[in-house]
Amino acid sequence: MNDKKIIGITGYSGSGKTTLLTKVIALLVEQGFKVATLKHAHHDIEFDIPGKDSYKLRKAGSLQTIVACNNRYALIHETPDKSVDIQTLINHFSDVDIILVEGFKDETIPKITCHRSANQKPLFIDQFTIAIACDESIKTNLPILNINEPSQIAEFIKNYFELKSN
Repeated sequence: MNDKKIIGITGYSGSGKTTLLTKVIALLVEQGFKVATLKHAHHDIEFDIPGKDSYKLRKAGSLQTIVACNNRYALIHETPDKSVDIQTLINHFSDVDIILVEGFKDETIPKITCHRSANQKPLFIDQFTIAIACDESIKTNLPILNINEPSQIAEFIKNYFELKSN
């Protein structure tokens, strides 16, 4: 998947992916790392608000719209004919140390699977799963991380990529 440092955080809805990621991101940023995130959504998402200029431009037929101000910008890219692939999305990132991907469980990227016993869902792992973040003991040859200890997961990610704090 090119030379970028990419790791996925996967798991069923309610397993704590977003909560875990927000804490891990804060820890990595605090240590001087530049982090990017890519989140998969299972539904149609709207970013701009009806009535706003960006919304009007997109609805008029613009396939790509960038909304920019002094502090940030957002690219809205319509994909009516086919879904965008993860590599295209990742290629939009630049000047970052780590890309954390939430979801995209079927992609061929290294992944940490989030698993909570309260969800009563089967454990989903594949050949790209490098660790399991969970709240119970699981029999596996994969490293088991405590999902309630984001610092442990941040350290695992740094060690996986052999990154040193800035």
